[in-house]
Amino acid sequence: MRARRIGTGSKYRLFQDEHEIGRVEATAVSFRGFATRDDAALAASAAYHALGQRRAAGEEAERPLATLLLPAPEEAAARDWGFQIALLPNERMEVFALARARIMWRALQGTGISRRMRQFAEGLAPV
Repeated sequence: MRARRIGTGSKYRLFQDEHEIGRVEATAVSFRGFATRDDAALAASAAYHALGQRRAAGEEAERPLATLLLPAPEEAAARDWGFQIALLPNERMEVFALARARIMWRALQGTGISRRMRQFAEGLAPV
């Protein structure tokens, strides 16, 4: 996974093999490209679990749940479902936010759910 900065702020677009897979924003990490709500929920669960294992036990009660992201109306052709997981205040520094995104992406790859993403369907040209 590689990250490309958006503008001059601390927002990033996340890529795998030249396919955009998600974003890191000031307070959250998100991944998009799932064909169904169930795929997005399964991916969110895997990412949330992996992230939870990295967070300190003392922060357990503060962990925000994942939020499913509906397909954007302007992207009717893609119909990409996604999820977003909020970062804790101490994870919002650029280096930590990107590290959390990598943890989540490795979890999606490890479970195989990343192969269900639209970006990796046969015949799709990279961004």
